[in-house]
Amino acid sequence: MRTLALAAVCGVGLLAGGIAAAEQWNDPGGRLTFNAPAGWRVQPQNSSGQNTVVLAFNPTNDCYFFGVPNPATANSSAEAARTTTAALPASAWISSAAPISDFFAGAPPTLVSQTVDTTGFWPVQRAELRGPTKTVYGAILARPGTEIRAFCSGAASAAAYDAIFASLGHPNDATWQQAATEQRSTREAAAQAAQQAADQAAAAAAAAAAQQEEQQQRNRRREGRGSRN
Repeated sequence: MRTLALAAVCGVGLLAGGIAAAEQWNDPGGRLTFNAPAGWRVQPQNSSGQNTVVLAFNPTNDCYFFGVPNPATANSSAEAARTTTAALPASAWISSAAPISDFFAGAPPTLVSQTVDTTGFWPVQRAELRGPTKTVYGAILARPGTEIRAFCSGAASAAAYDAIFASLGHPNDATWQQAATEQRSTREAAAQAAQQAADQAAAAAAAAAAQQEEQQQRNRRREGRGSRN
């Protein structure tokens, strides 16, 4: 069973209430949100700690979603999360995906390819990974103090999961988006002011140099007239 495999690896138990159909899923723990396609079933898991773990599936597709605290970015700004677009190292993908034994059967996956999608407000790290029997498509998103992960398998191409990955987010995204926009505006205004100050200083220095050169030329002309006399 796909749910039992995940529970065995992640140390989780099923939430009471069983499987329920869902379109939009909001994490009661406040770590992630996503939209499941119509007809998919969503099954949260009880996690032993601060991680959120969710399984979503239909007869031919399985997706696992994780909301994971990231102490390394706890003090990062919202703008930093938005502008961090460097590709993740392969080791980060492998360590994030390997525990899903339903996909990789306990063997480390191989990173086949990766990209960074910057078309939305928040960058989305995308990757294709391969296990002994499955091809898995993943997405990882950074937020201040949080990492959101999704891994899906069953479809023939990553395009099948574009809508799911595009819907990934955090309940605090609206607040962070406003903060990131304000932080960017403040930074750009400061940079513009600094550039204006630099331009003014350069113009003043050029004017002073030109004035000095003009004075030196006048002095040379006076000296030349004096020598002829």
